[in-house]
Amino acid sequence: MRLRAALLFCAALALPQGGAAQMVPTHSRPVGAGPSPTLEAKIRAALYTPALLGTRWGLEVEDRDGHVIASINSFDRFQPASNTKVFVTTSVFDAMARGAFPNLGTQVRLERHARGAPDVALIGRGDAMLSDRTDCTRDCLSQLADAVAASGVKRVGDVIGDDTFMPFERWVLSGRLRPGTRTIMSALTLNDNEFSILVRPAATQGAPASVDMPDLAPETDVMNEIATTQAGTRAEVHADMIPGERKIRLFGTMPLGGKAETLHFDVDDPADFAAIRFARLLRARGITVTGTVRPRHAPTSTGNLMATAPAAPETPALATLTPPDVVDDLTLTAKQSQNLHAHLFLKKLALSQGLMPSTPAGLSILRANLDRAGLPRWSYDFYDGSGLSPDNRITPQAMVQYLHWVDAQPWAAQWYATLPVAGVDGTLSGRFKGTPLMGNLRAKTGTLLAANALAGSFRAASGKELIFAIYANDRPGSAPSVLPAMDAALGIIAGEN
Repeated sequence: MRLRAALLFCAALALPQGGAAQMVPTHSRPVGAGPSPTLEAKIRAALYTPALLGTRWGLEVEDRDGHVIASINSFDRFQPASNTKVFVTTSVFDAMARGAFPNLGTQVRLERHARGAPDVALIGRGDAMLSDRTDCTRDCLSQLADAVAASGVKRVGDVIGDDTFMPFERWVLSGRLRPGTRTIMSALTLNDNEFSILVRPAATQGAPASVDMPDLAPETDVMNEIATTQAGTRAEVHADMIPGERKIRLFGTMPLGGKAETLHFDVDDPADFAAIRFARLLRARGITVTGTVRPRHAPTSTGNLMATAPAAPETPALATLTPPDVVDDLTLTAKQSQNLHAHLFLKKLALSQGLMPSTPAGLSILRANLDRAGLPRWSYDFYDGSGLSPDNRITPQAMVQYLHWVDAQPWAAQWYATLPVAGVDGTLSGRFKGTPLMGNLRAKTGTLLAANALAGSFRAASGKELIFAIYANDRPGSAPSVLPAMDAALGIIAGEN
């Protein structure tokens, strides 16, 4: 039992330490001296500051042999936020090592139409990198339009955006994840299933602000109610997007001479969006579209989402894109904490076991890996692949235990290379600048409204490699960022080991 009473941070403050003593689960760890009471006192002093009262902290730091260096509330369950992506991306590496993870590109097919001219179907198969942005050089929607033009087809009936490869789950159906998070899911994903609107104040006071929206115009109806107000006033720009309708209401005020603002939106129906964009590209190549532009979805997700994957269609593809290497997408997902890509990876994990690429099937693969790593079932709960679900949970000790398991895998170094590097890139580019941890800490961040997380590894002052997980949950809305305290605590550990 740790001597916690003598370690409490005791300025003239009564800091909550969690109430009555709890039963600590037993677990297998190497026998050693255990955490240093002096080190733990310094860590607590960094974390339990007056400004962060009410924040719930969890920490586990171990060396590569499993000896505990520091531990605070390590068996409590915390909301991991984007630390969830650790389990998804490592599971993908594991599936790739077994040769079981498919990397399927978007296809275009010509289908029979009752009125004569063939329909053209854009078939999504889970590629998250498809783009028709002006700077696209690979995995571009324009390449499929070129293939249709090269086939000699001059007229087509309907243009169909087909995402039936995956069940029709626009967002996670459990775990309380809802629309508005820019993570609307589809097997047919284009431009990350999002678009933006640029709003600028008018040149004269009282006039409506100007709106630039090249991505969806003219298919989307924008109601612009943003007024230009007196110079020096505060900008107040708001937006409502009506689900199921291509209508956006912009309202609020922008000061005369103020800065432009970019507003980001979910694409309400990604398959429909892709079909609209594809029809434009076909028309630009002289192909006449005589029918409608429409989506084609799988039945609503009321069936067996753990069923086997559907058979390939009989109609051969006219052309198939080659998506980027999976590791490239995993690196983007980890370094930028890309939520949509992470959840698509979770769904595609199911294909490694011949299951339908659905959220429940993907989670079954993820949980199987946690079982292989020996994590107690009570120590975690996951409902999505991105970490946006507020119901996800993990203990710091379980996360470190899982990272020990990762270390024993042949792909461990390759996976660590995808993580952000402190003070260098990704979501850690602005942290640990000018400290000894800059450049030698690799970790996955996590950020939600009242949850912050960081888990990975770093090299201490002695050269010893340490594995860690640190979580801050329930930060009061009036409190400042927890990141300086979190980073300071890790700096203390690195400096004294």
